Amino acid sequence: MKKRIVSDDRYTDAPPEIAEALAASEPVEDDFPSPEELARELSRTITIRLDPEVDEWFRRPGPGYQTRINAVLRYYVRTQKAKAKHPVTGRAESKAGKRSSNGRKAAAKRKQAAKR
Repeated sequence: MKKRIVSDDRYTDAPPEIAEALAASEPVEDDFPSPEELARELSRTITIRLDPEVDEWFRRPGPGYQTRINAVLRYYVRTQKAKAKHPVTGRAESKAGKRSSNGRKAAAKRKQAAKR
């Protein structure tokens, strides 16, 4: 058995081949969550009532149905937040400021007629 060399601070020095191996090593991708994901608030446990058809649809692929439901709801929230803010001003749009698709079509027809 080799005698260990102990330094004054009671830690042993690593052999030179370990230091060389560490210097030559490359970082490895990991599956750890990003700092942003770690900072996200933890999920809450709730009770929700679903129509049987909806429940069956989310459970059909197997385990993870709650994660799938959460992903759909998160997407819905994100799109609703995006719709609620005007792209330029960042303020919520009033319903009076929006035109229906029929209103847009009629305006386009009037514009074309005016060009003739």
